[in-house]
Formats: sequence, C-alpha cells, structure tokens
Amino acid sequence: MLVGSTKAKITVTLSPEIVHQLDALMKTSQVKSRSRVVEEALRLLLREHTKRVLDRETEYYYRSLSSTERNEDKKWSKISALSAKHFWDE
Repeated sequence: MLVGSTKAKITVTLSPEIVHQLDALMKTSQVKSRSRVVEEALRLLLREHTKRVLDRETEYYYRSLSSTERNEDKKWSKISALSAKHFWDE
C-alpha cells in the first residue's frame, strides 16, 4: 500500500515568456515549485474544460426535448421548487 501519491514525471517545452511569467508568479506566491504551479494550472484548466463539456451536453439535452417533454420538465421544476420551499420553511 502506498502512503503518498505517485506522480508521473513529464517534460514540457514552454516559451521564454511563459517561463518568465511562471517565475514571476512564484515570487509573489507561497508556492515555490514550478511543478506545483503547473499542476495547479492544469487542474484548473481541466476543471473548466469539464464544466464547459457538461454545460454543452446539458444545453444539447434541453434543446433536444420535445414541447411535451419541456412542459413536463416545467411542471417537475415547479413541484420541486415548492417542495424545497416547504422543506426550508420548516
């Protein structure tokens, strides 16, 4: 059983401008590791990408509904809103 997490070591090539900005960011930050800064930036990028994909898929789903399905969805939304209001007001 591993006590810590194992990380993969990779190599990336960055423009001098990006490296300069990365180093400047590190000077004003608590983080003193380029790897940590890059990992956090990639984590944020991937989180935003996942959110955009989910938003796009959700929009596609709702646009694909028939008018009957949309009306049913509106009714369920009203019921759940009333139920939530009743629950919160207790």
